Amino acid sequence: MKKWIWKMNDHDISKERYLQIAGGFGLTRRELELGYLKVSGFSNRRIAYMLGISEQTVKNHFRSIYEKAWVPGRKEFTELFL
Repeated sequence: MKKWIWKMNDHDISKERYLQIAGGFGLTRRELELGYLKVSGFSNRRIAYMLGISEQTVKNHFRSIYEKAWVPGRKEFTELFL
């Protein structure tokens, strides 16, 4: 099994570590997927392209993700995993 490591601000995070933390927020499978792409450094536009959905749909998902994680935005959400 391949272990994925993403470099974020000089910190490494594995997908397993991300899921361990984010799993406690009550996110849906799709929200978990989008959240991981975001903390991996992808923009909303790129995420939309990769998943074949609109950028507005991505933004709607992130509004829900941030609410469930009790954070005001992307920066604070990403900091949860550092």
